[in-house]
Amino acid sequence: KKELRFAGLGTAGYMWKCYMDEETKVKIERRMDNKPLSPDAVGASHDEIFIITALKKGTVHASFIQFRHWEPESSAIKKMDYTIEIS
Repeated sequence: KKELRFAGLGTAGYMWKCYMDEETKVKIERRMDNKPLSPDAVGASHDEIFIITALKKGTVHASFIQFRHWEPESSAIKKMDYTIEIS
């Protein structure tokens, strides 16, 4: 298992979403970091964590985008692309 952590902007309505070209080789679970935020951290957001579990050998290309779910995905403010090698 591996974890990818992305800075959250949930207080501004942004969430991360993952797309993969091969969904049979890995399982990806999304969760929020549950560590308490400082009481004086006005507008702070929890990080989003994606847990990647290998299922089969091979290569997977994954894209992560950060966008507001009520806006088109083309309005994403960040995009991260990864190539995952499973051996």
